[in-house]
Amino acid sequence: MSTAPEYTASSSSSNAPSACPLCGAPEPPQARLGTEPFPLFECPACGVGFVYPQPSPEELARFYDETYYGKNRRKFLNPVERGIAALTRLKWRRLRALLKPGARMLDIGCGRGALIRVARAAGYEAYGIERPSPSQHDLPYVFYKDLAGCRFPDGHFQLVVLWHVLEHLANPRATLEEIRRILQPGGWLSVAVPNFGGAQAEAAGRDWFHLDLPRHLWHFRRRSLETLLQKSGMRAARCSTFSFEYDWYGTLQSWMNRAWADNNRLYSALKGEPSVRGGGKFARLAGASVLALPALGSAVWDAARGQGGTLTVTAQRT
Repeated sequence: MSTAPEYTASSSSSNAPSACPLCGAPEPPQARLGTEPFPLFECPACGVGFVYPQPSPEELARFYDETYYGKNRRKFLNPVERGIAALTRLKWRRLRALLKPGARMLDIGCGRGALIRVARAAGYEAYGIERPSPSQHDLPYVFYKDLAGCRFPDGHFQLVVLWHVLEHLANPRATLEEIRRILQPGGWLSVAVPNFGGAQAEAAGRDWFHLDLPRHLWHFRRRSLETLLQKSGMRAARCSTFSFEYDWYGTLQSWMNRAWADNNRLYSALKGEPSVRGGGKFARLAGASVLALPALGSAVWDAARGQGGTLTVTAQRT
């Protein structure tokens, strides 16, 4: 996520949707946080938020440039990269409990393939999917195409990982149905999305770090995500609302956005972007250091109440 480029809608966004595209409830969705040219609506029945109308694939491609991915797939400054690598190893330990020895897994939206490398080093047959980008590495175990285009056999994987990807997809239900097809009977899906119903989102409003319009086409609450999983043939077995990696920083950046109109510039500074260098960069890092501990406390407190900033659901193919 970074400061968005200029965007021109391909069609008029003044027409409100007549029904929810996720659950099909006939109650008209209500306008929510978004503004022109990418307004956000919310379904009163299932609680999902969605951009309407969606930008075309060609328009969306402009928001996934090298600034978004990082040059040569190095997205952050070195200290941040080391922290992310350590957190990836911790997340793998939890995922490993879902797998039989040597099992096959797929990481959709695998980025630079960090999780795949950890899994392969542990003796598992791991693959990834990532959208093509100007700085892709062409790793031999990563498919640079969409899921349907990979044409995996039925029941091919025991585990599919879908972390912070579902909110980016034009048709999340179609993707989940394809995931169900390629999962073994009883296989697992680990899916994580920003929590649209969490305290972080409610408090920050349009300054919420994870709003990220229009890249985030969908915004899920727990009930809307579980509804979608059920309609796709999967059963939610476990749900957590805390992610150390996302919630601590999401709280911090949202506070800075709301208090100082920061517009995610701290995030840009952590990526080392040229637009945030010198005094502006160091002032933001200094402010963040003062707020870091209170933000961590707030994120933990939100999660303890079931109102954390991230939904992580472990679902099983029924």
